[in-house]
Amino acid sequence: NDKARGELLKKICINGFSIEDNGSRLTLRPRGAEATAEVTIEDDGENGWKVVGASGSYAGFARGKKRSYFESYVNQWAAEAILQSEG
Repeated sequence: NDKARGELLKKICINGFSIEDNGSRLTLRPRGAEATAEVTIEDDGENGWKVVGASGSYAGFARGKKRSYFESYVNQWAAEAILQSEG
């Protein structure tokens, strides 16, 4: 729903990311000179948001763990956004 999407976008911004919105696909970039990461998430329409790409360097990235690292955060933010949109 649009309200949940708005809440998710707000949470992403609050957590320090800029957003490039391409409809069902969002590209997230951490703000800050030391971060060169780019994370792409996509709304599959059924199960919510999924990380479909992650590259670059970011303090939280472990080798080979970029997608799972961000997917845990995105899933948490999305769940919170859905709850807030219903309340």
